[in-house]
Amino acid sequence: MIIQQTQNAFNDKLAQFTLIPLGGAVGFILLIPLGQGVQIDVPSAAGLMIALPFILFAPVAGWVSDRFSKRDVMLGAAIAQVGVLAWITLAVMMKSLPLALWGFFALAVQSAFFSPAKIGINKELVGSRHLGFAAGIQQMTAMLAILAGQIVAGWWFDQRFRESGGLPEMAWGAALGPLLVLSILALPALALALAIPRVPAQGSPKLTARLAVSHFVHLKNLWSDVALRRASFGVAFFWGFAAFINLWSVKLAAVITGGGEGFGTLSSLFMAAASLGMAAGFGVASFLLRRRIELGWVPAAGVVMTLAAVAIVFTDPASLRGLAIAILDPELSVLAFRDPGGGAFLGLLGVLAFSAAVFLAPLNAWMQDRYPAAKRGALQSAVNLQDCLAGVIAVIALALLEYAARTAGVATIHGFRFEIVFIGVVCGVMTLFILRLLPADFIRLVGGIVIRRIYRIRVLHPERLPAAGGALLLPNHVSFADGFFISAACPRPVRFVMDEAFMASRAIRVFTRIFHTVTIRRDQPREAIRITIEALKSGDVVCLFPEGQITRTGTLCELRRGFELIAKKAGHPLVPLWCDGAWDTVFSFAGGRFFHKRPHRRPGGMLLSLGEEIAPEAADLTRVRDGLMACAAAAIGERFESPRWKQRIPAGPPAMVENFRACDEPARRRLWANGYQISQINALRRRQSFHVLAADLADLDLPGLFLAFPDLDRARMEIRETPESGVWIGGSHLRGILETAGNGGVGEFYDFSQRACEPLLRPGLLHLPCLAIGQVVIAMSMPDPPLPADEIQRGNKPGTWGRLLPGWYLRGSRVYGPAAPAAGIELPETAFLDAEGFFCPGPGRKI
Repeated sequence: MIIQQTQNAFNDKLAQFTLIPLGGAVGFILLIPLGQGVQIDVPSAAGLMIALPFILFAPVAGWVSDRFSKRDVMLGAAIAQVGVLAWITLAVMMKSLPLALWGFFALAVQSAFFSPAKIGINKELVGSRHLGFAAGIQQMTAMLAILAGQIVAGWWFDQRFRESGGLPEMAWGAALGPLLVLSILALPALALALAIPRVPAQGSPKLTARLAVSHFVHLKNLWSDVALRRASFGVAFFWGFAAFINLWSVKLAAVITGGGEGFGTLSSLFMAAASLGMAAGFGVASFLLRRRIELGWVPAAGVVMTLAAVAIVFTDPASLRGLAIAILDPELSVLAFRDPGGGAFLGLLGVLAFSAAVFLAPLNAWMQDRYPAAKRGALQSAVNLQDCLAGVIAVIALALLEYAARTAGVATIHGFRFEIVFIGVVCGVMTLFILRLLPADFIRLVGGIVIRRIYRIRVLHPERLPAAGGALLLPNHVSFADGFFISAACPRPVRFVMDEAFMASRAIRVFTRIFHTVTIRRDQPREAIRITIEALKSGDVVCLFPEGQITRTGTLCELRRGFELIAKKAGHPLVPLWCDGAWDTVFSFAGGRFFHKRPHRRPGGMLLSLGEEIAPEAADLTRVRDGLMACAAAAIGERFESPRWKQRIPAGPPAMVENFRACDEPARRRLWANGYQISQINALRRRQSFHVLAADLADLDLPGLFLAFPDLDRARMEIRETPESGVWIGGSHLRGILETAGNGGVGEFYDFSQRACEPLLRPGLLHLPCLAIGQVVIAMSMPDPPLPADEIQRGNKPGTWGRLLPGWYLRGSRVYGPAAPAAGIELPETAFLDAEGFFCPGPGRKI
């Protein structure tokens, strides 16, 4: 299909850009009488002839595309093109320009029927997921075909015309050769059309006289969908813009060359710059839209269009006449580079066209995806009608600007500058209008690019988020910036549920309004629940933080039950999500404070891990908590999959380092992962020192704690013979000393002894029970974080080993995670995880 539509576009443009310089050569610029005192030039007539069939035949073209298989319509258009090219060739042989222009018109008619079919068939061939990419490729190859047709036509005609002596009567022969070759080359398109899969017809009603003139009915159907209407206006603006620039550049080439030698080549150069830029723009757009249709590119491209149009005003394209002549006669190549202004003009014209293509591609793909299948052809024809009306308006606008410049006595070349200023102003106004309609898409795009660049965000298992339909995203809540991280990483736009307590700031209120955030009042949650359910049922991805607060310990807080009701009422799946790496930003409570600290840059950047989908009827606290813990394990495991972690050796006591070296590569990776787990909670602090007794160091074989953690977080382990003031990690030796001799100046004691869960009460001592099994740390207590009055979070709880570290998840009597072997680690008998996330030994307290 791509190859067939590309050849169709090439044939059209080669024929058109052979006839336009032919018209200039036989009577520059040939004036066609429309009545007494009214005449129109050939380029303007050509512009109107291209647009008129789309206006006259849009309803019938749409009906044909829906009534029959779109493959058959494309085949019929290919057959019609062969006949029309033969007609134009005959007209040139007869030296009848009016007859040839009617053939020009007939080419536009076959394009009017070809367009709805070639655009409408995209979704039927590739589906929604790859539609943005496919549409971009289709538009890119069409532009390349247009580029090739324009270049070949202008150069070929000029070369033959020059060789024939440059006399007007010889122009007919110069045009005849290319048209004869083109008519023959159009035949392979028939075979290509037959190779396209025959998609089913949509079954439109029978053709009636009323349907043939139902332009405004189709427009009404298009405009009844507000979003489609707005998008269609954006597409129409593009085609009006393209018609304006196309005609403007042809007329500029005519003025520079005087319509004589080099006119065809120079106009082809201008069109080549524009078409090459546009083809590159569509190619880049297909890459940008390969995962999803992102409308934020529309206003971003509009900004570049505006700046490029204004910049063209300050260039001088006149020096390009020498380049056009040099192409025809290499001996005159010295004329090609008289002034660098011509090169700047071509470059900016290419940038203008490039940004215009990026402007169009998302709108086109989004509309194709939104069309109802049974009305795809009719709606696309209505869009084509609007596009051509925009083209007609552009031709009229350019004529009025020319008239105004002549009336005001402005020099012709300066008139062209005013015309490009006009289109720049129009681009700016359109961009501002789109920014008002799509502020969220634009901010999400620009902000997402910046955030992904700074935090090097990666997403694990993005396919687990449903490609379409409502879904309730349930992430852990680590920092104030979690919403930005999730928005930047998520393959679909996300609506957030936010506590009304954050609405005091005007900036946040504006942000929530732009992104349609659902706000919750704690005393009146029903309205927020209702809005959230409606959003899910309308197909949105809604993000709700089930903890209801930002963690100040780094571990998962107790989950709240609101999501269960939402899930069951809405009937849409839940997807757990773990943000790994957010704890290392300034927006978290790492180090015991928000913001006022230095961020920590982790190797591997930030990882967002999506969990397996949970059915709404199965949603409960335990299932979601287990899903979040499994996501954390996947994210941390992915972080340490790199070969570097199997080979990297930390610094530390020589005997411990030698033991670390003796471990096999998978074991080293697990120990690094365990050190990272410890760094993700608010227990031992980054860049600070902790102490351990030499006697305990010999008994506690914890390389993840004593080697990997200090290496990752630049902490210092200091080995002492006797206790003193500070933060201590110890086992039975330190505990025995503290039980018999008091705290000995110890401030915090992370107790890894077998009796850790037994209280150790001493004045000035903070006893923090912990659990390690084998060589890895499973759970740690920590100091209680300072909290606002309306939040409850504890770092330690009597009778427990503290909080389970991020990255561990439980399955029966075993714990699994990136720091455990594949078979997991056997847990103490009767141990369990309570609702707050504390790991409890159970009644027997056996270990």
